[in-house]
Amino acid sequence: MLLKALTRRIAKGSQKIPLRLVLVVPFVLQIFGTVGLTGYISLRNGQIAVNDVAQQLQVEIGVRIEQMLTHYLQLPIVINRINVNAMKLNQLNTKDTSSMTRHFWNQRLLFDSVKISAIYFGSNEGEFFGLGWQDNQSWQIGRSGKQTKSRFHSYAIDNEGNPTTLLEVGNVYDPRRRPWYKKAVAVGKSVWSEIYIDFKEPRLKITLAQPIYNNLGKLGGVVGVDFILSDIQDFLKSIKIGKTGHTFIIERSGLLVASSTDQQLFTRDKNGKIKERIQAKDSSTLVIKATAEYLNSQKEKLTKINSVQHFIFEIDGTKQFLQVTPLKDARGIDWLIIIVVPESDFMEQIHANTRTTIWLCLGALIVATALGIFTAHWITAPILRLSEATQALAKGELDRKVKEKGTRELKVLASSFNQMAHQLKKTFATLEKTNEILEAKVKKRTAALTESELQNRAILAAIPDLMIRLSKEGVYLEFIPSKDSEAILLVNNDRIGKHISEVLPPDIAELQLQYINRTIATGETQIYEHQFWSGGQLCEQEVRIVVSRTNEVLLIVRDITERKRLERELSQTSRFLNSIVENIPLALFVKDVKDDFRYVLWNRAAEKVYSIPRNQVIGHTIYNFMNIEIAASVQSEHQTIIEGGKLIVDEEIFNSKFKGNIWQRIMKLPLINEQGEVTHLMYIAEDITERKQAEEALRIAQEQSERLLLNILPKTIADKLKQNQSAIAEQFEEATILFADIVGFTPLSARTPPIELVSLLNHIFSTFDELAELHGLEKIKTIGDAYMVAGGLPVPMEFHAEAVAQMALDMQTAIARFQAEKGQPFQIRIGINTGAVVAGVIGIKKFIYDLWGNTVNIASRMESQGIPGRIQVTNATYKRLKDKYLFEERGAIAIKGKGEMITYWLTGKKVD
Repeated sequence: MLLKALTRRIAKGSQKIPLRLVLVVPFVLQIFGTVGLTGYISLRNGQIAVNDVAQQLQVEIGVRIEQMLTHYLQLPIVINRINVNAMKLNQLNTKDTSSMTRHFWNQRLLFDSVKISAIYFGSNEGEFFGLGWQDNQSWQIGRSGKQTKSRFHSYAIDNEGNPTTLLEVGNVYDPRRRPWYKKAVAVGKSVWSEIYIDFKEPRLKITLAQPIYNNLGKLGGVVGVDFILSDIQDFLKSIKIGKTGHTFIIERSGLLVASSTDQQLFTRDKNGKIKERIQAKDSSTLVIKATAEYLNSQKEKLTKINSVQHFIFEIDGTKQFLQVTPLKDARGIDWLIIIVVPESDFMEQIHANTRTTIWLCLGALIVATALGIFTAHWITAPILRLSEATQALAKGELDRKVKEKGTRELKVLASSFNQMAHQLKKTFATLEKTNEILEAKVKKRTAALTESELQNRAILAAIPDLMIRLSKEGVYLEFIPSKDSEAILLVNNDRIGKHISEVLPPDIAELQLQYINRTIATGETQIYEHQFWSGGQLCEQEVRIVVSRTNEVLLIVRDITERKRLERELSQTSRFLNSIVENIPLALFVKDVKDDFRYVLWNRAAEKVYSIPRNQVIGHTIYNFMNIEIAASVQSEHQTIIEGGKLIVDEEIFNSKFKGNIWQRIMKLPLINEQGEVTHLMYIAEDITERKQAEEALRIAQEQSERLLLNILPKTIADKLKQNQSAIAEQFEEATILFADIVGFTPLSARTPPIELVSLLNHIFSTFDELAELHGLEKIKTIGDAYMVAGGLPVPMEFHAEAVAQMALDMQTAIARFQAEKGQPFQIRIGINTGAVVAGVIGIKKFIYDLWGNTVNIASRMESQGIPGRIQVTNATYKRLKDKYLFEERGAIAIKGKGEMITYWLTGKKVD
């Protein structure tokens, strides 16, 4: 109510205010408000921009520092991994201090971007040797141990990394007592040491140490890489942070790691020796000291900062932007990168911009006010002229015109006013003409209605049905005959005025009178049929009764004798077809294309095949008895059948809710009407589940037989046997044969239960089978505790000797593992020979694929005359493998039936 009253008061008062004042005052007020708001927003945006720029600068610098530190910390990891892997692979001999020192010498400048200050190794026996960068800008070799009587010796170094002159004999140095060694051994993996004072020179260093263990898990020593913290400090000093910003790095404990200032990282005693490291809060640099004190005063202490944090605080009344970024790794580094930038570095230009904005706003306000006054006068003069013309038009002066002057809008308004006046004159003249036209149309419409009535009568005359007007009492009022009236109960105009009971048989008359009364009572059309005899023939009629006038009805009588006869014949035919459909042994069903593919036919065979009763299918879609995914797939198939327009025969699986998966052979046929449209889809299906199950059982039996045959014979041989069962023999110009015998198995069998013994032997030979398959070799047979395998047959293979040699080495490894697991003292004796062989299948029952020839016999002798735990090869095999494998010459031995032969021991594979 108060708002309405205020609105009315303003509206009432505004009627007395001149238009010029209304235009000028709001305009000036808007300009004043806009100018003031612009100045305020400018000042506020400047402050926000400072915060954003400061934070962006800190984030960029923080990312740069973090990337540098990550790079610093990553490269020592790489160097340690290289050294550890080289030692594990026996590429570096920790007993050979000279080669180790030369290796470290070659690594010293491997990564130019990081100043590695030391690379070294300390053994579990107290031996130490390494390479270190000194403050005098030179490299020295450091050693301690038995040869130096545990004293630390420093040597000069030549250009190839060899020690030359003993420069210094230092204090007793045992690497096992150093923090870096102890921590690496305690943790058992690569780890960073605490920051510590160098053993020789007054500087702070940090070490990445990694223990080395042999295959049995025994500690062999620790490798380490050092770099000095002054390198990080030099990098921080090189970064420009605004004008007076600073950055420094601390540990969680608050101890300084590095800074962009000249701040010392440690204190010294009177003799100039390093005493202890400095806490950030005890720093002599104001920025570092104040920042550390501020962080310690916050709820989130240094130990609780686990993500990038931003703060704002003051130092001597000057606002400071502070960013703290944690830096961690999995090896023990846990530092905080701190960046501090004063707000004053950014505010000088902001203040200058603010002053300029204020002066510009005041100038804009003065100019806008003057322009508002001039514009108001320019706008109101034409409006006053238009107002006068409007008043004249209201009094009926339609010829009054307004001069088109002023702004474009006022010109448009004046032009519109002149057009409106002209249009009004034109409208009045048009209304007079319209009245004359309407009168002419009324006359024309009356004539059209008369013509329409005549047409309706003609239509009635053309209707083939007899129409009769009756009163509600059943008295004939009028007959409208048709061409077939003679066949409709002999009615004519002589019956007018008579009651239906006088004309029709009593039963028909009574029935017709009932329907007449029902039509009058309900006002609805009544339809019924009746029969009567005429001329010795049974006739049938369809009668429609409708209300025509008050207390009158109109009967429309049609002779349907012929239609009823055809319906009876069609019904008989339909029953015959239904009998066929219901009794055929194939499932038959039909879907209505026009009714969302609902089922309209489902015979007894379909009920049996799919175990779905007819009443659950007819009138439903496939979604009612199948899961949604399959139903949707079947639904999409409908369009394919319709577009194909021809019979489709498929074998497919039907997934029923009631019977599960059913294999069916199904025919799908679109039913097409006379217009060429598909109206229904017919399906005829046969349950072939039992046939499919029989086929699947046959396929599984065939696969089992195939697998059994392939377990006995090589695939190529099995394929040949299936084509021809006669004996198969092939000559191979070169193949490699391996015989292996488990030594110590016979005594083991005497004290081991048979089942356990067979299980162990099966375990061993199964492992050998896997190795043969891995190396592409063919297992020939096993005889007791002996094993025979061949390479290069039945499919020729270029590297058959290499594959057999590698399998022999792998068999030794497997036997060693069995010894460790089972605790049994048995070994394997292996013999190998390369040469020509004959391979084939003999016999017609219990097929076996076997090898024959001198090469096989010599391979067997290599095994039988070998030594347990060794692999004996002939000269032929040695020539094939000498460039790739390691051998020891055994010398000449007597081979039964062959005399003396030079043989070799295969000991391993050469490392590339």
